[in-house]
Amino acid sequence: MTRHQLQRLVRAGLLSREESAFLPSTAAIAWHQSGDLAVLVAALHCNVRFVGEAMDALTSGPRTHEQLLDLAREEFNLQWDTPTPVRDRTSWLAVTGMVELFDRHVHLTDAGRGVLAGIALGRPEPDDTDTFVQLAPSVRAVASLIEQLDEAALRERADGANLYIPGTSANGGTLESLQVLVEASMPSISDAEFVRFVQSTFPKAQTVATARTAKDTLKALGLIQRTSSESWIATPAAVAWVESGEPLDLARTVHAAIAFFGEVLGELDKADRPTTGALAERSVHYLPNREKPLSRSAVNTRLNLLEACGLVTRLSQTAYRTTALGRAFMASLPCFHADDSTSRTPVNAADGPNPDSGSPSGETRQSTSQASDIATELETAARDSANPKRLEKAAVVALGYLGMPGKHVGGNGAADGHVRFGVGASSWVLAIEAKTSATGRVVDQSLFGLAEHRAEIGAQAHLLIGPGFERRMLKEADDDPRIAVIDTGLLAEVVRRQEQTPLTLTQLELLVDPALHAAARGDALRGHWEAQEIRGQLEYALVDILNVEAEDPLEEGGWLDLTSVRRELRTRGYRVGADAVVEALEFLASDRIGVLQRSEQRYRCTASVHTAGQRIRALGHQWAAAAQLHQRTRSSGEAAQT
Repeated sequence: MTRHQLQRLVRAGLLSREESAFLPSTAAIAWHQSGDLAVLVAALHCNVRFVGEAMDALTSGPRTHEQLLDLAREEFNLQWDTPTPVRDRTSWLAVTGMVELFDRHVHLTDAGRGVLAGIALGRPEPDDTDTFVQLAPSVRAVASLIEQLDEAALRERADGANLYIPGTSANGGTLESLQVLVEASMPSISDAEFVRFVQSTFPKAQTVATARTAKDTLKALGLIQRTSSESWIATPAAVAWVESGEPLDLARTVHAAIAFFGEVLGELDKADRPTTGALAERSVHYLPNREKPLSRSAVNTRLNLLEACGLVTRLSQTAYRTTALGRAFMASLPCFHADDSTSRTPVNAADGPNPDSGSPSGETRQSTSQASDIATELETAARDSANPKRLEKAAVVALGYLGMPGKHVGGNGAADGHVRFGVGASSWVLAIEAKTSATGRVVDQSLFGLAEHRAEIGAQAHLLIGPGFERRMLKEADDDPRIAVIDTGLLAEVVRRQEQTPLTLTQLELLVDPALHAAARGDALRGHWEAQEIRGQLEYALVDILNVEAEDPLEEGGWLDLTSVRRELRTRGYRVGADAVVEALEFLASDRIGVLQRSEQRYRCTASVHTAGQRIRALGHQWAAAAQLHQRTRSSGEAAQT
């Protein structure tokens, strides 16, 4: 079983994870010992959305999968494009005897009714779009902060890239923790006293580095300020909030202090509501002084704070929605308007303008890049039904960009093209069948003859590429073990992400694997993207933790052992195994990066976070320069032979 499959069982509540080991959960053990399927179904219902709710919908009578899909979309805000997630759930329920599947309908059984009576159902919250909300007026100290937020002040807000609020984020814990820390700063508190207070108040914040991160967070949020080189005092706005007890006063203070706070409400209020990962990617457009997006951890801290203030509501682990109070609050604020026309990344982020780029002014790179151009052409060509060859060529180019070189063929009675996956004897040829549709969904086109096309070019499988496929056609292709269905939207997303979150060819096999159904392909790839993002965030966090330790005057040498490093990571919300931490530490300590030093089982930092970023980016520049040199050398050799 793959790690991805094991993680799915963890999310389903049947496995638990301790370090790098996967163990049966308490619910799984109880089910195994009792043999009671009701225990299994209850565990699934508690951990997976739309299990018990689907059963409840059947109490009024049988329903088709399409009807259940409509219910999931309209009443539970589940953004599913096909009935596949519904079929997965009804298949589980059918195996456990809770439902029966016949006559193209799902029927609730007596066993299902019995289990349903014993579980608590999640009810969708009503859409409060039209609800009018009267905001509590802000106190004077806070109101003055908002009044000063002109365009220049909005741009000068802190990035808030490394936020940590100790304590629990649930049940108002975030507000309580901040209030306790602000009160501790009244009338004033020294650096050493702050560290001791955090360590004595919050059991999970026991190290000096963690306490200092909490202090830096309060400063970034506009809640404390320095009175001397060694002491701090609560800001007037923070004092006013503690006295008023009004959460909106805190939210206003934070919005005035850090970027991408109130602006998050606008992002969440869009029709295509983003997940936390998508919010992290969007954040770069709201950070005029920063070259890269925020980490998910920084975004999650914002969301936890907005939720505690009643401005957003959590729909799932990664999805939130702006509340009526949040909309009214956002409308009352001056907010920074995102500039989506250009990227914030300089031409040469490590060293300023690149002298070899042909851009002496050092201007910023336009958001259109090679990957962006390829992806845009792919999406446009998919709907250009008058020119089908355009999509055929775009698909070959897109797959070539991902490391699968190939050729466009076209013509009647032949494959539209072919690409090669892998290298050497282990490589395999993939035929391409591209289908266009002006409406966005290919309808009733025959797949007859594809096997013959594969045989002509020696292909092991076929890639059926298009903007979407009618249900029967999709099922026919998904059921064929030699056909991999690829939505052009997903292929375009893979191409765009390959610039910032590149996947290896082994990981990209999920894109072209015929064993995967179309609906599962995107989720499988997103698991790899998430792992890549987490790895980058982990490496950054390790350098930052060791930097903080190195600069602490109370700690000699700045050395931390693996146990201490992992404890610090846990306080920042990272739950990773020891092997993953050691692998990241060894990478950062390698000669090619060289920003950490290792002595037996202890590590310390030898460079700043900024320098670490420069070293990692420099590897990319070195590789590009080596590729250019190789190309010139090869061209010169070929010319000499001629």
